[in-house]
Amino acid sequence: MAEQEEIVLLTSADNPPYEFVRSGEVVGFDIDLAKIIAEKLGKKLVIRNMSFASIVPALMSKRGDFAMAAITPTNAKRENVDFSTNYQDNISAIVLPNAEEFKFVGTHESSFPIALLEGMMVGVQLGTHHESDISSANIPNVTIRRYDNIGAMIAEISNSANGNGRLHALVIGESEAKALVKKNPKLRYFRLKFSDVFAIALPKGSPLKAEINKILELLKENGRLDELEIKWDINR
Repeated sequence: MAEQEEIVLLTSADNPPYEFVRSGEVVGFDIDLAKIIAEKLGKKLVIRNMSFASIVPALMSKRGDFAMAAITPTNAKRENVDFSTNYQDNISAIVLPNAEEFKFVGTHESSFPIALLEGMMVGVQLGTHHESDISSANIPNVTIRRYDNIGAMIAEISNSANGNGRLHALVIGESEAKALVKKNPKLRYFRLKFSDVFAIALPKGSPLKAEINKILELLKENGRLDELEIKWDINR
């Protein structure tokens, strides 16, 4: 029997519940979706884990066939890579230590007033739309700290919750914030006015784009995407 042709997925497995390492294996919503796509294409999925900022350059040099890492298709990224249709909507959120001064904001579903970040050090992941959102918000005296790795950012805000860190807040997606706060009750999160969508990134001119779009449309129609959202507790 002939060996199955491989399809290479590029990801940054530090972003639960979308992609993260559990017991030595890369798992998550995006990974499950990538496996379904590979199966529909009749190919064997190979996963290459790297920093988020390395994904677009890797696609440009054809070191992968497609990429999934909760990627928002910005105009800047579209100059270098192609994108599928959107497969996920996500609201941005801010994570803070459970400080008394923010209790007036309300529940996590309340919109956090961005002006309250004045004078704070705010963590964002390098190369994400969160970085550009905070940069363009023109918050007085805010310090933006950029991280290659979400894990390092999470460790820093967790240290702050224990009174030992310098980071006052971090900005990530709501689903990721919800997963983080579940693990660390000393942290709180609130929604921000920013929102985003996620799509699959591909090398420019990739013939896979049309096939993947058809698969995504099918998965939306037959409820498989909804099943994955329930499994990974996303947007629920």
